[in-house]
Amino acid sequence: MIEGPRITASVNRCSMIGLAGKAERLRANELGRELFSIPAFEMLLDLYTSTGLQPRSLTSLTTASSASERNSQRIVHRMAERGLVSLRRDPSDGRRIIVELEQATRELLDRFFDQLVELIANLPSHEQGGS
Repeated sequence: MIEGPRITASVNRCSMIGLAGKAERLRANELGRELFSIPAFEMLLDLYTSTGLQPRSLTSLTTASSASERNSQRIVHRMAERGLVSLRRDPSDGRRIIVELEQATRELLDRFFDQLVELIANLPSHEQGGS
């Protein structure tokens, strides 16, 4: 059994979202971005947490990803095909593509993080690193 220090914390959706972002950065720093990457989730998380910063351009969103700009753009287009995000031309600059998180995707991510909170809340003490 893998053991570690017992941690007691109050967890809610907001803290879980912050934890997910920190875990992504930790994974990248410790295991390497080039070997282990989750670019679609990184970009969805960026859009999800930057509601006040929307709309986001396709170019600026690709910087949130561990993938190359070209691969990130392909991933965004696939997410648009699946209805996770919407793409539209910027009315003030027709060359710029705006990426927005669909409301259904926001609700899906709300449920995802709420389920993570439930999972953590229901962990038996031996799975939380306790004796």
